[in-house]
Parts: sequence; structure tokens; C-alpha cells
Amino acid sequence: MDDQTHVIAQMRRYQFHANGNRKNDDVGGGSHLKRMHVFLASLLGTVLSLSGLFTAPHPSVAQAQTVQKDYENHPNRAAIEYVVKHKLMWLFPDGNFRPEQPITQADLVAGLVNVKGLTQGVSVPGFPQNHWAKVYYERAMKDGILNNVPITPNKVLNREEAAYLLINAFESVRSTRSQKDSEYFKSIPQVQFAVNYGLLPEKAGKFPNGVSTSMYDGISNVTRAEQAYSLAFWHRDFVGIQEAEVIANKIHSSLKLSNGILSGTVYTSPKYDVRLFIGYKTGGGKEYKTAGSFSVDVSQAKGMQLTVKYKGEAASLVLNTYTKLPRSLEYVNSRR
Repeated sequence: MDDQTHVIAQMRRYQFHANGNRKNDDVGGGSHLKRMHVFLASLLGTVLSLSGLFTAPHPSVAQAQTVQKDYENHPNRAAIEYVVKHKLMWLFPDGNFRPEQPITQADLVAGLVNVKGLTQGVSVPGFPQNHWAKVYYERAMKDGILNNVPITPNKVLNREEAAYLLINAFESVRSTRSQKDSEYFKSIPQVQFAVNYGLLPEKAGKFPNGVSTSMYDGISNVTRAEQAYSLAFWHRDFVGIQEAEVIANKIHSSLKLSNGILSGTVYTSPKYDVRLFIGYKTGGGKEYKTAGSFSVDVSQAKGMQLTVKYKGEAASLVLNTYTKLPRSLEYVNSRR
């Protein structure tokens, strides 16, 4: 007999004794009856307390406490959590991500459109009218993501095909397609450029031509985990660029050039490393990296660079090069 049953049995025995026809029981409202009421109230409180203690949890609650997500120990767990948090990819109804499930062309196109936040589109000739990804393809087409890409939304992608789309997607941001098609890189596979750039994770396998490789597999299917890696990389970079450009535009708007004197204000951020460097014809230069106003002679300057990076990282989110000092504050975007 457990504790709860024991308490209930005691209460029942007392109730029977109280209501029984015994000569010595004071059932007419005396002190004995009052003590009985107090005792019953105490027992009732005990039962209520124990009922919560001994009640078994609902099966679904118990199950939820023990279920382990299928990406808990995955190498790309951080990327998976990132894309789910930022609504670039989703968990399945059972709470799992299915990291090793292959993706289709439509899956990757939709993800890239979400990363860039594209809202405008153009018609895609011949695209299935009722396909779930129709709007994504229209936006990707306008942005250039689909340049020279066969439209096959339901095709399972290999890594070489995915690399081509990834490189296309950020031509407008980092000139990735222009770099890949340059003389220096045009002879290497798409996947080799993408892995070296950080767009895809390394993977042992085979180059598209069948030659074995320890890093640049281009033949195997792209998994959802690999897609998460790529989208997380691009989204973080894309958001950083947008925020960095706000800082750079504020600095540029503050610049004034008069009679060889450059003045302005440097704005900083706890998240970003901001630097304004002026190089001189005579060698050396002057750098501003703390917040505040400045005024400096640039009559002998040969150029200036404004850079914004994530703190502790090498890649520039903003790289504006001023090549016409001391005559002009015109600049070119040198970000790659």
C-alpha cells in the first residue's frame, strides 16, 4: 500500500467510526465532533498534497523530456540552430532536422532568396504554375541567382551544382561570380572555389571529373546540414555587410575636404572593427580607429581606405577605397 492509499484508508476508517452507532461517540455537536472535523480537514489537505506528488506525468510530457534532436551531436549543429532561429530553414513536425536528407534545387533557391530578403521577381518561362517554389524562382531570376542555371526545381543537387548557385547568389554582394570566372579561377571546379571561399564545407570524395579529393567533393548529393552551413555563412555575412555599410555611410557623409584639409567623424561599434587609413606619397600613413572627430592635412595623400570588419575577423564587410585624394572624396567599393 503506497502513502496515498494509506492516508485514504485511515480517513475512511475514521469516517466509519464517526458515523457508526457507538454509545460513547459524541455525535450531538460536542467537542469530540469538532476534533473529528479538524482531523478530517487535515487528512484532506494531506491527500491533495500527495495527489500532486504521486500523479504520473502525461506520456507526451515524459516523452518530450527524453527525446533527443537528431542534430544534437552533428558537426554542423551551430549552423542548423542558426538557420532555424533566423527562419531560413525549418524543423520537421517531429522536432527533427534530418541533417543528412538530400536537398533539391528548389530548396536551395528558396533558402538563398530568404537569406537576401528578396521581394521583387520576374516571370520564369516554363516554370510549373502550381509549384511551391514559384515565387522564389521569380525573385531569384530577377536577382541573377539563376544565371546560366537549368531550371529543374525537383532535381536533387550535387555539390558542384549547388556551388554554382551559391557563387551566383553573392555576385551582387562580393563579386563572387566575377571572381570565379576570372582568368585566375576559371579553370577550377565550382565546388573548389566555393569550399575555399567558405560557401560549402570541406568533404572528401571526388572532383566532378572523377579524380579523388580529400576536400572538394563535387559528386555527392548536398544534404540539409550542408545547406544549413551555406545559408548560415551567407546570412551572417549579408547581415554584417548591411550593418557595416550603415556605419561607413555615416562616416563618409561626415567627411569634408577643403584646401587640402580633410575633416570628419569616425563612428565605432562594439560589434565591428572600424578603421580609416590615409596613406601618404612620402610613405607611411595615419589611421583613425576610435570614435570622434578629426582634421588632417591630406595635401600629400595618395589615397585612403575605410574598412569595417567583424571584430577578430579578416574579411572586410566594407572596403571603400578613395583614390582621388586630395582632389575628391570619390571612392570605389573594393570588397571581395
